[in-house]
Amino acid sequence: MIRRVLPACLALLLAACSHLPTQAPRSETEESIVLMIGLDGLRYDAIDRWDAPNLQALAARGVRPTRMHPVMPSKTFVNFYSLATGLYPEHHGMVSNSPWDAEAERMFSTREGSPQDPFWWQGEPIWITAERQDVRSHIMFWLGSEAPFDGDYASVWHPYQHDMPYEDRVAEVLSWFDAPAEEQPRFAAVYFDHVDTVIHRSGPFMPGEGEAVARVDALVGQMIAGLEERGLLERTNIIVVSDHGMAPVGTERVILIDNYSELDGLFVEEFAGQYGAGLEPFLMAYGDAEAVDRAYAELQDAHPHLSVYRPDEYPDHWHFDHATRGPDLFILADPEWLISRSDANLSSPYLSSLHGQHGFDNRAEQMGATFIGAGPVFPQGTRPEAFENVNVYGIIACALGLDPAETDGDPAEVERITGGNCPAE
Repeated sequence: MIRRVLPACLALLLAACSHLPTQAPRSETEESIVLMIGLDGLRYDAIDRWDAPNLQALAARGVRPTRMHPVMPSKTFVNFYSLATGLYPEHHGMVSNSPWDAEAERMFSTREGSPQDPFWWQGEPIWITAERQDVRSHIMFWLGSEAPFDGDYASVWHPYQHDMPYEDRVAEVLSWFDAPAEEQPRFAAVYFDHVDTVIHRSGPFMPGEGEAVARVDALVGQMIAGLEERGLLERTNIIVVSDHGMAPVGTERVILIDNYSELDGLFVEEFAGQYGAGLEPFLMAYGDAEAVDRAYAELQDAHPHLSVYRPDEYPDHWHFDHATRGPDLFILADPEWLISRSDANLSSPYLSSLHGQHGFDNRAEQMGATFIGAGPVFPQGTRPEAFENVNVYGIIACALGLDPAETDGDPAEVERITGGNCPAE
């Protein structure tokens, strides 16, 4: 009798259990987190050429587009702020690493407090969008985060400290998630300069690049392990981005601009900074119509690896003709070539050791940047075609469930990169 009744009871019990509500996975019952990691200068193909087990594993369980297009010009300040705002430089105002505002007659300077001056930083960054919708944000060293936006800051932010050890940065990011739940961020971002700093001196494809990639890969691995130890990895969307790629350069491929034009009557931003005449991928020149016309005529077809543009001639994909900061004349070298003046000391330790550079046309293959995304909002192991970095803001907003500000991103691109998890409306 017992043998006949027991199976029946078990069957009834299993049937009853099948109708009980099941506990959803952690990622569905708790709010999602986004951790964005900025790796300056990491070319789109660097982790294919060098051993980077943590970044490669992250890509394998998430999304890694063939490359990410930076905005123009392909410089650090320009692109990290486009990543934060989803805006082209023509709308956020950071048109170079040291923009000149012709209307205000002011030049951006890290020495004079410009990183904290809201005058320079236009457009709403993602951490402000988050804070205004009660999503706590902690930011370490992301460009633009030191300045208030309409009086608002992230809950936690830091003035940039270039010499802060990388391991200390990792430790602080992880400490944010040891705080009481109401004090933990749902959006966190951290920046590392290391790859860019090394490749400027070693050049891409050289052992120095491999060592730098290994270093930042280990730092990413430490953050992933820390999130896993805290039980947070399953609901965290980890986004790894770089600002631009790198091209090999050297003093044997330099265009001495004053051999073709003295640029009389023009203010040249790149020659006005603390280093004077250096080795530049481009020049931004400002002046009256007569001076602009004269320099334009002198530089047309002056050198096979040099191009000169008025604003109405810019390629459609540049988007950096800001109303008060866009140059009157833009002088651009081809990738792997540099612009200088004949009075520059190219044998100096600073200039002669430059073997990697960026700032060239943003669609040049060498300028391709890295994007890796893994977590609940990303499909597993996909490699979509290239996309523009102004769409990263929209991806983060979707992952956090935010109502986004108006950007230059394309919702269809956000949907494509996230495999339909962020459908365009």
